[in-house]
This record gives sequence, C-alpha cells and structure tokens, in this order.
Amino acid sequence: MKTNYHTHTYRCKHAMGNDERIVERAINAGIDILGFSDHNPWPHFPAGYDSHVRMEPQYLSEYCESVNRLREKYKSQIEIHLGLEAEFFPHHMQELMDLKAENHIEYLIFGAHYDELDEPIPERFYFGRDCLTPQDLERYENNIIPGIESKFYAYVAHPDLFIRSYPYFDKHCEALSHRICETAMRCGAILEYNISGFLYAQEHKRIDCFPHSDFWRIAKDHGVTAIIGYDSHNSAIDFRSSEMYDYAVHFLDYIGICRVDRLDF
Repeated sequence: MKTNYHTHTYRCKHAMGNDERIVERAINAGIDILGFSDHNPWPHFPAGYDSHVRMEPQYLSEYCESVNRLREKYKSQIEIHLGLEAEFFPHHMQELMDLKAENHIEYLIFGAHYDELDEPIPERFYFGRDCLTPQDLERYENNIIPGIESKFYAYVAHPDLFIRSYPYFDKHCEALSHRICETAMRCGAILEYNISGFLYAQEHKRIDCFPHSDFWRIAKDHGVTAIIGYDSHNSAIDFRSSEMYDYAVHFLDYIGICRVDRLDF
C-alpha cells in the first residue's frame, strides 16, 4: 500500500496546486490513501497579521469543504483524509483542539518549525534554517520533546529537520537524535521519514540533510515506528516519480524499522 498523509495546498502561501489536481496526480502516482494536512491557522496571532507560511483563519472552512467534497467525488479511486500540520505552542493547545473539533479535522501532524515565539516577530527562528550551533539544537529539543510528550498528534513530521541547516551530523546531533527517538518510543509516537528532504538536498547541494541515515539508524536502535511522508508542496513534481518513495521503503526495510502505512484516528 502506498500512502501519503502529508500534503499542502496553495492556502499556506508556499505551496501550489489546485486541490482536485493534487488528487488526480495522487491517483496517477498509485497512491492509495491521500491526507491533506495544510499548515494550520493560529487564532492567537495578532489581528491583521498576514502569515507567509500558513493558512489564514478565514480559509479554513473552505479548505475543509473542498477536501470533504473531493473525498466523496473520488471515493471509488482513492481514500482521502482531512488533517492539518501544526506546531506545539504550549499556551495555545486548547485553541488548536477547539479548532480541530469544530472543523471535524481527522488528524494533526506535529511539525516543529517554530517555538512559542513563532513567526510574527522579525527575528523569528525557524528550526529548518537557523539550527547552526549546539545551543540551537537545544532550543529545538525544548520544543519537539514536549510536543511528542503531549500526544496531541497522529505523528511527528520530519523529526530530523534540524540537520537541514546544521553544518554536519556531529555528537550533538547524535545525542539529540537519541533523546527524540527515546521519547517517541516511550510515548508511542510515530516518526515521519520525510522524503521532501531529498529534493531540498539536490537543489541546495547539501550532503547532510533530512531524512538523515544516521538519525534513522538511531531510530531503529530505539525501536521506533516510521511512516513515509511526501510533505508535498507541489504535486506536479512530488508525485511524478515513485523513485524517492520506493527508496524510502527499501531503506527502512533494509535497516529493519517497523513501518506503518495507515493511520488510525
């Protein structure tokens, strides 16, 4: 079975593609289960703030209606689910839970992109760009560990995102990886093998990037469970070849990680 629960839409302002075309491309790519999980709106952001990386609150209902309509229209060809990707902001989790319940969102993905300060401030710190020192890794740890422990999410997206910007996988990365994987195992959390990192590494000529083999060998040692995610921001590119997905399946099976294809909500 080929599945992808990590799919973004144009509403987050850094992805592209019509919802229906995404579904059609997923069908053509042989995907059996497609989950839409665009970046969630946060109600606590300042009035008038225009986010450049997530859906605006006024578009949430239309997003849900579109996904549900496509679920019904294509139910004989593909299984479609409605989700969101969200950060862990400890003081705003009730808002997130209310938003999930009110809009009948089936699942949440934990994407540790920012910590509590997040993006409305000019000096925003993005974990996938600004993790450059051991102190930065500690800041990432202080967000992702309690986020996993909260058990609010169906799975953890790109848990090794920190290596996207960190110079190389050193002893500090190794120690952090052990702590993330130990926490995931203790809490029963699924970790995502995020194949969007392959495209990023190619485009930016990075040797060390996610999904990082050293991280996933540590994950195997801790006995964690993995799920493969496209993290699709452009289905025309992401779904056109099965090469990256097939490699992910082969690698995880080769190193002996337990892998799931279907989520239980």
